Amino acid sequence: MFDSPDHAAQAMQAFFAPQQVQEVVQALVPAIALRPVPDPGQPGASRLGGLPDMPAGAQWPRPSIPDDIDAIAQRGNASAAAEMRVHLGKGLPFAFIGQIDLEEASRLGAAAAALPAQGRLLFFHDLAIGPWESGARTVRVIWDETPREALRPLAMPADLADAAQAEWRELEAVFREYDRAAQGARQPATVYGAQPRPVSLRAMLVAPDPASLESEGLPGLRPAGNADEDFADAYEGMREDQGLSWPAEKWKRHQLLGSPAPEQDDPRYQAVVVTDYKQEFLDRETWQRERDRIMQRARDWRLLLQVDLADWSGDVLGEGTVYFLIRSEDLAVRRFDRVVAVYQQT
Repeated sequence: MFDSPDHAAQAMQAFFAPQQVQEVVQALVPAIALRPVPDPGQPGASRLGGLPDMPAGAQWPRPSIPDDIDAIAQRGNASAAAEMRVHLGKGLPFAFIGQIDLEEASRLGAAAAALPAQGRLLFFHDLAIGPWESGARTVRVIWDETPREALRPLAMPADLADAAQAEWRELEAVFREYDRAAQGARQPATVYGAQPRPVSLRAMLVAPDPASLESEGLPGLRPAGNADEDFADAYEGMREDQGLSWPAEKWKRHQLLGSPAPEQDDPRYQAVVVTDYKQEFLDRETWQRERDRIMQRARDWRLLLQVDLADWSGDVLGEGTVYFLIRSEDLAVRRFDRVVAVYQQT
């Protein structure tokens, strides 16, 4: 991540020829980093995990129960399917992923220009089902403009708290058996919630991931015989040097706006599949026939937020990234109810 084009150009001199430096700098994408900080800040401050700050009387959102629970459950193995059937049958609330202080974001200027300037965005997701179901049903993003002085931490619903405690008891037993030395240091986190982690927002410029749509601005990364292997190797070396390719500090994968850092393909392709085709997966024949249309339609979508779940959970959940995606036209008119979520893991 870079602070400015000049900062980027200077850092890239060790990897590229002068002409290539300019090409890469021009392809940089503005984004906002979520950097952990010790101070929890005022009500409504940016945070991952914990409890949402909302006005008195607010309701913790719940996903709708799908019409065909078994169709979703069958996407996992026998054990996962059994867990999904139980989870979906209970109609449990979403897990709270975090909140973004939009006033803080607005102070970053152009990097946050697409967002509202007031209030906060609160992100909820059904993490227990997310790996098997993409789309709008598993996510809720709320734009709340309540004045700070009227905000209070919203208590976790009793059924969600019970589910979290039950899962943590199971996880705790596993940690005692396999990780006794670290057990005392671990924070309780489950697919139903995580400990609060205050973050600050910082504008940055990001060299797009080679799997993202934005990398098309760099011809040296293009496949089908047109890629420049030396350039691709240098580009990957530069991204590693800047902590963009699987950084040791996993919080660096949290990102507001900008170009997504996929664990597989660009998650915007999946956003098109689940919204336009109403399916989780396309068969090979349909994908080949519709590929060009899907890739074109993916350009209508943009990243709203991505969260590294290992960091979010303090490494309790292991791996995976959840991407909150929204059409550009919906973001412009503040239709956050149309956000979809896509989960990926390697």
